[in-house]
Amino acid sequence: MAQRKSEEQSPLDQVLKLVDTLSLDEQKQLRLMLNAKAWGEKWDQLVKDVAEDNKDLQPISEEEIYAEFTEHRREQRTKRAQSSS
Repeated sequence: MAQRKSEEQSPLDQVLKLVDTLSLDEQKQLRLMLNAKAWGEKWDQLVKDVAEDNKDLQPISEEEIYAEFTEHRREQRTKRAQSSS
């Protein structure tokens, strides 16, 4: 006999009931796996977004990167020196 609609469980409810049957260690392992999967998906999307946003930019050389880095460090040193005076 078919169950009535109101008695049917959603897939989420079914999964939650199954999770409740796991030991605390197994629940921790599951949580770590789900977090890693979610983070991986977020990272992949971020990489795609950055690539899309920057597809028209010209690549910069290592020398340009180093020059910008050096300038940034110089600015930070100046700020620290001014704040300690």
